[in-house]
Amino acid sequence: MSDVELDEVLRRRAEQLAQLPVTENTGDEVEVLACQMGDERYAVETRHLRAVQWATGVTPVPCTPAFVVGIVSVRGEIVTLLDLATMIGLRGVPLLAADKPVPVLLLGLAGMRAGLVVDEVLGVERLKLDALRVAPSGREFVRGIGPRDTVVLDVEALLGSGRFTVSDE
Repeated sequence: MSDVELDEVLRRRAEQLAQLPVTENTGDEVEVLACQMGDERYAVETRHLRAVQWATGVTPVPCTPAFVVGIVSVRGEIVTLLDLATMIGLRGVPLLAADKPVPVLLLGLAGMRAGLVVDEVLGVERLKLDALRVAPSGREFVRGIGPRDTVVLDVEALLGSGRFTVSDE
């Protein structure tokens, strides 16, 4: 096998391995992306996400709330980066090193070009919704607590609450 043929085989194999298995969400089970923020595990439904991207070259935006990390270009598209830990009250100021790539969950919500900055991406899991425990916090954007004390977030409720709308006034 020539080097060109070998490269093509390896490229196709890498593409196949990079694809997540496509399964239909059932009414009682949901696919989530688990992530770490501080010492806690959180999860976001994959249906709300477009991709996971490691961002560098973040440009800070002056006069914005603490949860706005800045903006970054992702494949030619300007995306606003929001620190998820700051948004849900885990920390007061985003922890962002200028020289280190940060994991960003690019949102796939209609009309929103934003990404959620997290500390670490752990992987894709399936959770049974009827097995979630009620969150003691009672916060409207928490769907429940799953295995390994994973807090399952409702991103639509979090971002749709109006608390994070930035006004130029």
